[in-house]
Amino acid sequence: MADLQKLIFETRTRVTDREILATARLNARVKAFAGQELSDDIIDRINEAVAEEADRLIVEGVLPERPDWLAVIVRRRLYVAFGSSAVQQLSRELKQMDAL
Repeated sequence: MADLQKLIFETRTRVTDREILATARLNARVKAFAGQELSDDIIDRINEAVAEEADRLIVEGVLPERPDWLAVIVRRRLYVAFGSSAVQQLSRELKQMDAL
């Protein structure tokens, strides 16, 4: 199973303060869906929320462009990753689980 704890806290990366702020704000938008029943349209709603926040971050000058990110439901659990390396790692793990 994909280990987001490992992706978030153990993956070595070099990040700037702006990227940390952006990630916190993007995660906050996803956390708004915590506790909700996972339905067929939840991914669409998450995609809309993240895209909206990414647009705000670009307008405010926090990000130069939209970040790579992935949201997917596997066996009624929601997995979200931000940043190209985290998205690639999560994608690999989901493929190994035959989830994608």
